Parts: sequence; C-alpha cells; structure tokens
Amino acid sequence: MKKLKWALGCLSLLAVAGCEDNDYDPYYYDSAYYDPYYGAYDAAWGYTWVDPVYSYWYYSIARLLPQSTGSGLPQAPVDVNAAAAQLATNASSTFTPAGCATATASGATVNYTFNNCSAPVALQQISGNVQLVLADNQGQLSMNATSSNLSINGAPFNLSMQITGAPPNGNQRQVTITSNSFSPDRFDTRSSQSTVTWVAGSGCFTLNSQSTGTRNGLNSTTNVSGYQRCANQCPSAGTVTTQTTDGTFTSTFNGSNSIKVTGPNGNTQSYSLDC
Repeated sequence: MKKLKWALGCLSLLAVAGCEDNDYDPYYYDSAYYDPYYGAYDAAWGYTWVDPVYSYWYYSIARLLPQSTGSGLPQAPVDVNAAAAQLATNASSTFTPAGCATATASGATVNYTFNNCSAPVALQQISGNVQLVLADNQGQLSMNATSSNLSINGAPFNLSMQITGAPPNGNQRQVTITSNSFSPDRFDTRSSQSTVTWVAGSGCFTLNSQSTGTRNGLNSTTNVSGYQRCANQCPSAGTVTTQTTDGTFTSTFNGSNSIKVTGPNGNTQSYSLDC
C-alpha cells in the first residue's frame, strides 16, 4: 500500500513537473519504516517469553544468587523441561483474549497455536504456529523460535530467531537476539543483531539493533538506536538510520502514531504506526 501511494504521488507530479531521478526507490523508505517494526516484534517476543521465566531460570533453577554472579563458581544445571512447562502454562494468561492461544510442552520444546492473539508491548493479530526450543547455554538462558503459517498484524511473517539471556542485574533484564525474521511482503531477506533491555514486569523495553535487508536486488543496512516502547503506547523514542547505495534515510520516534522517513535529498515519506 505504501509503495502504491508513492507511485500515485509520482504520477501526479508527472502532470506538473515530472519525477526527479532522486526520488528514490520506495524500498529504501520502506526499509527505514519496516525494519524497526520487525525489530520491535523480535524484542516483544523476547520480552513475552523471557520475562516470565527469567528469575525462575537464574534463581530457582540455576540457584544463581546476585552476589555470586561473575564469581566463576559452578552453576547447577538448568532444568529446561521445567522452564518449558512453565511457559506452556503461562500461555493462557500471556496471550489475549483468553483462549486465543494453546501451548503444549514436550521436554524443552513449547508448541504454540495462535488465533488472532495479542501479546505484551508490540504484538497484535497473531495467528499461526510457533515452536520455541529452550536450552541451557552454560547456565545462560537460550531460546530458538521458528514459525509456520504465521501472520502478525494482518501480514504473513517468517519468524526465525535466537534469544540469549544475560545474568541478572537487580530488576534489569537483558537479552541479545539474532533474527532472520521478516514479512515476505516487504523484504526478500533480513538479518538482525539486537540487544533488548527492560525492567522486570514493566511492559516496556528498549531496543538497539543493526540489520541488513534485501528486496528485488536492492540492499540496505539499518541501525535502530534507543527505540523505546511500552504496552498500548506508540514508540516514545529512538532513531533509525538506513544506509543504501543511494545515500542515508532517517526517521525518529517521539510518541506519535506517525513518522516521516527523510531521504538523502530531503524528500520525505510519511507512514502511520499501528500502535
């Protein structure tokens, strides 16, 4: 739809003065708009799965005390099956409305089926299937998620991500995410590395990421810095910088439900945010 709007705008300009060569391919504007969406989806999945089991993982299971973090002392093996069972049990309250999600645990694997669900912070209209596999990475929380027939917010979505937790620091939570997740409607490929932080139970997160993406032979590299979002709110802060062969495209978030992506020549494209 955004590409169509751009094309229609270009046609209207042709009647007056013609479209200039520096009216860049819509993909470059789209990349600066959609990549933060997909980064926010990655962060929201991480929050949804990690926040409920974080203390359980590091305190109840591994019996890691705050003062012993970094001491180098051996940790007790993590019971990944128990953590998976807890996530499956939490599904009925984590995803809304009630009954929209079913989850079963088999060993360290949780299989979800969604029917128009919402999840904390940034995930809406989730339908399809997701498999989550938990692992103990030398005492650290590790999760691998993949999907089949998944859609998010009305668009098909390929979910493929790995989440790694960091030891506790008071109520501060942190995970690193390696993701190849994207909507095939907007990207041909996407690869992202991100760090997500939040305060336990807050319903808010901060995202910093770097991603590469392709579409129709075009390439882009996008940095998202200081992206902040809370449940039922639009992103309140953050900057986006997308590098392309045609120059740099930028945007910022300020709590409103729209953003403008600015191209190298100062031209802008406006987008609405679903928040």
